[in-house]
Amino acid sequence: MTMTIPKHLSTESRRTYRRIATEYDLTPDAESLLRVALENFDMAQQARALVASEGLITATGKRHPALDVANNCYGVYLRAVRQLGLDVMPPGNVGRPSTSV
Repeated sequence: MTMTIPKHLSTESRRTYRRIATEYDLTPDAESLLRVALENFDMAQQARALVASEGLITATGKRHPALDVANNCYGVYLRAVRQLGLDVMPPGNVGRPSTSV
């Protein structure tokens, strides 16, 4: 299957897409889910940048609506990553290193 990296993704997301598509043999459905995950990651990052530049509170004294966009998009991203099985850490040490000498 030929890998077609969506051009509208950010540079970071295109790199991630390429890395995952190279490491895994993705079905067309999995490829679509990966695209959706990375689109939502990009939207969440854009919303986060907007809040960083404009502040958490709008001029009217209300919470910035981009906070909800960021939270929703990160949620979709995390669910898609979980559904793809990309949230599983490889076996290895977890936690703090041993302090015994």
